[in-house]
Amino acid sequence: MKILITGATGFVGSNLFKTLEARNHHVVGTTRWGPEGESSNLINVGEISEKTDWSAVLQGCDTVVHTAGRAHILDDRAEDKLAEFRRVNCAATLKLAHDAQKAGVKHFIFISSIGVNGNKTEGKPFNELSTPQPTSDYAISKLEAEQALQSQFANSTMSITIIRPALICGENAPGNIRRLLKIVESGLPLPFKGLKNKRGMVSLDNVVSFIIACIENELAKNELFVLADKDAPSTEEIVKSFSLGMNKPSRVIWFPSSILGVLLALVGKKSLYEQLYGSLEIDASKSTRLLNWQAPVTIFETMERTAKYYSKGNK
Repeated sequence: MKILITGATGFVGSNLFKTLEARNHHVVGTTRWGPEGESSNLINVGEISEKTDWSAVLQGCDTVVHTAGRAHILDDRAEDKLAEFRRVNCAATLKLAHDAQKAGVKHFIFISSIGVNGNKTEGKPFNELSTPQPTSDYAISKLEAEQALQSQFANSTMSITIIRPALICGENAPGNIRRLLKIVESGLPLPFKGLKNKRGMVSLDNVVSFIIACIENELAKNELFVLADKDAPSTEEIVKSFSLGMNKPSRVIWFPSSILGVLLALVGKKSLYEQLYGSLEIDASKSTRLLNWQAPVTIFETMERTAKYYSKGNK
């Protein structure tokens, strides 16, 4: 089986690429910046858009795993941020899918985001039947891509699989994971003592394992999956796991969350408060029920290993 992975030098794509090669699949990958190392199977396609010509890299491919996209940008200077997310995450995705169909690809796997469902839950976990409620430009663009793929290829010879992973934790994790690791490493006291929220996360190893299950199992075709590890740690448990991996004492203190919520809202950081103090629970049981897939690692193992890797200078 020949598999194309877009974003093959990224956080998820690079790990998926290596694992599939180890399983003796014929894998090719694309990257924005050009081939890295000595691999001749990495192809530079530049910045992707609705004008990207994918025909050459798609020749002979049976499956496409689309991990490339425009993610959350801390200092986003785009004049129209939503338009930029749509250009890359929606328009470029559809161009790739149409080129893939023309090239005879049989299975297109789109890596979306749990943000499509929303940024918080209140007692009822998200699942595949939950009504989408995206709150960020990034999540809106991912939902629009999902909807377009499902409608435009509904009667196609190319099957569509959509995966919405929770926050992914693993070595070299970007974004919120890296920011929290930095804060824990600083040794500052953190106001999370006694917090009983639940934050759905997923281990990188489990994401890679599940994508491979979707590639190799026919039952995954034309299905939507939310993906998270079984355990949903509290913010206090996350800090303690990172501290344990760094071999540092965890410095968590009690502070009235209601007061902190007001203070963060006053400085325009309400979303940060929801990420740290709110819950985001995910029922990913469909992955086990339909595909008989089992996660190879736990989120607690992954958090400790990630923090240990980070503390050794891998920042």
